[in-house]
Amino acid sequence: MAILSSGLLVAALLLALPPAFADRALAQQRPLTFIVGAGAGSVFDNYTRTLAGHIGRHLPDRPHVVVRNMVGGGGSVAAEYLYRTARPDGRTVGNWAGGLIHKQIFGSKEVKLDTRRFAWVGAITTLHPVCVLTRASGIGDLPAWAAAKKPVKLGVGGRNDAAATMSRVFGAALGLPIKIIDGYKGPVNARLAAAKQEVQGSCWYWQAVKKAWQKMLAARSGKVVLQAMTRPHPDLPSVPNALDLAQSQDARFLIMYGVHDPAKIARAYSLPPGTPDERVAVLRKAFADTVADPSFVADANSLGLEIRPLDGAEIEKTVSGLFKLSPKRIVQLRKVLFPEEPGGDDRTP
Repeated sequence: MAILSSGLLVAALLLALPPAFADRALAQQRPLTFIVGAGAGSVFDNYTRTLAGHIGRHLPDRPHVVVRNMVGGGGSVAAEYLYRTARPDGRTVGNWAGGLIHKQIFGSKEVKLDTRRFAWVGAITTLHPVCVLTRASGIGDLPAWAAAKKPVKLGVGGRNDAAATMSRVFGAALGLPIKIIDGYKGPVNARLAAAKQEVQGSCWYWQAVKKAWQKMLAARSGKVVLQAMTRPHPDLPSVPNALDLAQSQDARFLIMYGVHDPAKIARAYSLPPGTPDERVAVLRKAFADTVADPSFVADANSLGLEIRPLDGAEIEKTVSGLFKLSPKRIVQLRKVLFPEEPGGDDRTP
């Protein structure tokens, strides 16, 4: 009865408020919900649940925070929900794979939404592409790789996964002979294949490589020979950076838009189209405060989650830049990333 009376009192007070204030009060009663486009226990899920445990303290109304998993379509199910169903009131935040943005740019008919319309909160970490080769390959540095008489076999999961596309970019931009060997799902399987000398190495993200290849790297039977991001990773201060090695504007273009940008937006958090600017600003600040919070950092570190944040404004700039590419540049990029796919529509969206 006490609970019922309390609820009736709240309802009565809301009815007594002017409509604008009543709407705001009702919104504040709703939880902050994170929609994760991957399953429980995934990297996306682990990052988001850690974030959800802390971000409420950094929001003015200290909302209850919940996490919902919406699996399917490589993140498209979660993105579609955010785009078409979620209220644009700053109470729903999505975490889905940024690869959908590239698919839209390349004119994929699989993408049924306009990713330009999302608002961006930030990313807890940017991914860091690297290439690691085995000692058995006989290749210990980039000059030796470039001079190799036979293509270097690189293990990837699928013909068009991130490992495959970044490998193609490095080959095209830096003149590295490569041969893609698919069927090795994830860096662990690629490392096992390398140990058996089925392949000679792999290009993947350092966050995964340093775990999967830990023993081989420690034993020096594996070596990181290349990294690709604007700045070197703190773990890899002396490893050559792809952008520094690019000899032409075309090579720099392929590395920046084919490797750097996908790595930056891969795990970004977004808001439904139409979310008011003031709510975007509030959530961006709360996000920034949370990823700098020592208690959040401690929890993330205990789970082995790397913190290398990127703010929402930078993600927005990155996405906007991708959509400003000329049709000629889009065709050039697509031919390197997905050479076996049909040409499709060469126009920008």
